[in-house]
Amino acid sequence: MEERRIPFDEIRIFARTIARRVEDKENITHVIGLARGGLIPATIMSYALDKPLLCYGIKSYEGSKKTENFHINQSINLKELKEKNNKLHVLVVDDICDTGDTMVHVTNQLALGSIPYTTACICTKEKFTHWLDHYGCVVSDNKWIVFPWE
Repeated sequence: MEERRIPFDEIRIFARTIARRVEDKENITHVIGLARGGLIPATIMSYALDKPLLCYGIKSYEGSKKTENFHINQSINLKELKEKNNKLHVLVVDDICDTGDTMVHVTNQLALGSIPYTTACICTKEKFTHWLDHYGCVVSDNKWIVFPWE
């Protein structure tokens, strides 16, 4: 599979642009970064929005191989989060929407907890542009994206 490297400067521009778009449309109370890849863009967006950053550690890959199951190593107590914030609306951030599975899993958990959310990824494969609320760039389905933190 062909690789495309995304430089950090582009990531910063995409993250700040997404934050500006979100700020204009949504009343975000928290940013949730999907660890590991989503933490850096989520941190940038958290600073830009001046909102607390939460970490949700979820893994569906071993290296470049997709696994069948998710491994969650850091969860968020959604019930407690909702009880403490009566107007809760979270921004869920990942680096890439490659298969869509991770974002679907996390947003399903939020929906089960009746927590409003907005989704954002730095990059997305072409087939997920209709599903994400915000994204920085679209890449072809046959490209493997390499981020600076990998």
